Amino acid sequence: MRAHFVLPAITVLFAILASPVSLAAESIAVSNHEPGSTVRYSVVLLQGTAPTGTGELAIQNLDAPAHAEPVHVVQHEDRFRALVQLTEGKNRIRLSAERNAEPSEFEIVYKPQTNPHYVRLVWMTDNSGDTSYAAPDGPTSEDYENRLRTAALLMQTFTAERMNQLGYGHRTFRLEQDDDGQVVVHTWAGPKSTEEYHNMPDDQFWWRNIYGWLNQEHPDDNAKNIVLAAYTRKDEATGRLKSHTALGGGNLGLFGSASVFSWPTSIGNSAQAFLDDSQYDTTRVHDDSVGRSTIWGLSSTTIGATLHEMGHTFGLPHSTDRFDIMTRGFDHFNRCFTFYDPPSGRNAKPRYFEPNEEGYFAPVSASYLRWSPWFQLDKPANTSARPEIKISASEVTISCKAGIPWIGFHVGGDIHHHEEYDESDLPQEVRFSLEEIKEKLGGQRASLIRAIAPNGQETSRRLRDR
Repeated sequence: MRAHFVLPAITVLFAILASPVSLAAESIAVSNHEPGSTVRYSVVLLQGTAPTGTGELAIQNLDAPAHAEPVHVVQHEDRFRALVQLTEGKNRIRLSAERNAEPSEFEIVYKPQTNPHYVRLVWMTDNSGDTSYAAPDGPTSEDYENRLRTAALLMQTFTAERMNQLGYGHRTFRLEQDDDGQVVVHTWAGPKSTEEYHNMPDDQFWWRNIYGWLNQEHPDDNAKNIVLAAYTRKDEATGRLKSHTALGGGNLGLFGSASVFSWPTSIGNSAQAFLDDSQYDTTRVHDDSVGRSTIWGLSSTTIGATLHEMGHTFGLPHSTDRFDIMTRGFDHFNRCFTFYDPPSGRNAKPRYFEPNEEGYFAPVSASYLRWSPWFQLDKPANTSARPEIKISASEVTISCKAGIPWIGFHVGGDIHHHEEYDESDLPQEVRFSLEEIKEKLGGQRASLIRAIAPNGQETSRRLRDR
């Protein structure tokens, strides 16, 4: 994975906005969802606390979908986290412990999104249709759909949690689902052979080739596409990795499949994957784990990096917050679901982390996603409002009849500052002097100004020599 070098930033200490809800005296308390609340995605992360000395916790969805597995609960001291699969409608979730806690039920409602914009998952083969991907024991096709499906569900849940922690509610993107509520994974063959893909001159050329093929053969203006190339391979003799990249933009996030063998095959075993400190043969597969060289480190970095590329398709640039998914925060994707980093090539003993050391979407990123068309939970109103940005010799004026919820300021290619406005009272015009903008950027000159309308329409203007 290429390193993104960013400026130091003050890490935002984020707080879980929903206060703990005690389900009964001396009972297990869920802290990140209110009883009876509605979510718009199918796998929730429940986290909270349990009384001292309760032993192992058990969480069961009494209305679980037919494909759901038993819930795995991760515990540390009095805290717990658990991924729970939901069925459409009401879900009665039973929480119990070995001792010292009264069993209780917690209800949560799952209502699917109606937003026409969605994320589409594609497993792309060469023209032979070979679905196999690289693995330590040799290429395999085993569970490729389940691995990609599970990673996408984890990314969806991660995003909902991080948006909620910053005050936007459990807002996230929609995944394509079939009639049974299962996330769809498309298996599509590209037009070229593995050899032709391996011999492409560089990643940008390869990305453009896939972009053209995708939008010609499978066009859909409502889709952001996450494409994993099955034919990624490592040349054991030279160590060269062929057809592996992490590039996102437009409607395409392209990623190689070199690390998919480390991804969990189901929601039920996701936590175990992020706690698996077993190693693998780095001469046979790519070690994209920032030196951790373990299953947990590899799965965390590469699922997180896939979300990073998805962020680019949503319009997010790199930021300056080191724990933001849009920088190297994607290395810590696992920390949303666990309480410690297991032993690895970078830490000999388990490393327990603080809440402000978890990967997340920084405010500058989350505030933008709030208004993205892909983050509107239901079909948006048909409005054509688009911001207008005017630049004079001394000031910048941003205007929009529908209101202005968000403005961003870039330095070079990274976003360094944003302004966010109360959605109950959006201004129709905002003015900044060029000196004021420079002050907001710590004395640096802005290279780009972006503004977004409530319907997600965006306008940007470059500033040159001002």
